Order: sequence, then C-alpha cells, then structure tokens
Amino acid sequence: MDRASGSIAHPPYFDGNNYGAWKAKMKSFLWSLDERVWSTVVHGFPKPTKKIGKGDEETTILKAREEWTTAEVTHSTNNQKGLNALFTAVSSDQFEYISGCDTSKEAWDILQVTHEGTDTVKGAKLQMHTLQFETLMMDENETFSEFYAKLCVIVNACSSLGEKIPEDRVAKKILRSLPQRFQPKITAIEEIRDLNTLKVQELIGSVT
Repeated sequence: MDRASGSIAHPPYFDGNNYGAWKAKMKSFLWSLDERVWSTVVHGFPKPTKKIGKGDEETTILKAREEWTTAEVTHSTNNQKGLNALFTAVSSDQFEYISGCDTSKEAWDILQVTHEGTDTVKGAKLQMHTLQFETLMMDENETFSEFYAKLCVIVNACSSLGEKIPEDRVAKKILRSLPQRFQPKITAIEEIRDLNTLKVQELIGSVT
C-alpha cells in the first residue's frame, strides 16, 4: 500500500492538501487504535496533579510520574499513542506546526485551526457550501454522474466542517435539481416512494 493512502500500521498521510478528507480518515484511524485514544485527542490529557498543604496554604502541584494512578498512566499512554500517530501522519512542513506539542489534542486543534480556520472562518465556509448546495442544478448537457460528483463534493465539505446533511435532504435535493428529461422518473418515484425515508443510493438506482 502506498504511503499516501495509509495502512493498518501507518496513519493516513497529510501534506497540507485536502484536509477535510484526511481529517475523516485520521479520525477513523485514531478510533481504530482505541476509542480512548480518540477521546483523548478530543478532550485532552490534563497533567495529573495533587494538593499539598492545608487551609490557606493549600496548593496544587503536578504529581511525580511514579505517583500516577493506573488510570492516569493509561490516559497518558492514550495521549502518546494519538500524538505519535499525528506526528507520523504529517509531512515535514506540517510537522513544523505541531512539533512543540505534548498532547494529541493540542496537535489536532492546531492542524484544524490552520487548515479550517477559526469558528468564524468555518462558519463562513459552511455558509458558502450551504448556498452551493441549495443553488446547484444539473445542466441539460450534463450526465447524472457529473452532477452527483459535484453534489458529493459539497456534501462532504459541509460534513468536514461539522454539518452533516441528512440523507433524505440530499435525496430531495437531487430530485429538485434534475432537468426536464428526468420528469417521468421523478413522478414515478414521488408516487411510490416515501421521500422522507428514501436512501440516496436507492434514488440513484431509480433515476439512472
């Protein structure tokens, strides 16, 4: 298997291009290592602490490594597994962004902000893709495959930004977007199928 596609042993490779696709693949890879690895990437690994002193002089300090509980050691191990996977997955250029990180969450968040932007930027991108979704129509001289490929790009872009478009909405969008030559098939589908439960692949089989 080539390096770019990843394997069971190696995480999917990221060189700065097509972040949305890599993010989805990397999430799946981290989850496959252990659900707790992915949870640590999302929620972080706070360094174990303990309280010393009493009353007004009580303070919190970091625990020595040998004082960690079994659960804290496991949490640390999951953090290191996630961080190692992220370090291994990225190119030298991308590694520069995260080389100073000591938690997997910090590395993941830096890559996300670098390539998706802040919440404000992500919101603007999502608004743009949502508008593209609503306005996309199939041209008369376009094949269904060409139109559907464009639609998938938009749907996947929304998903990578945290907005998963429901399947029934995608199916209804397809029906609204088809040109006049598909009208007999559209009518037949609307008469015999429940559009609220219609699967996209079932719809494709009916119109192509």
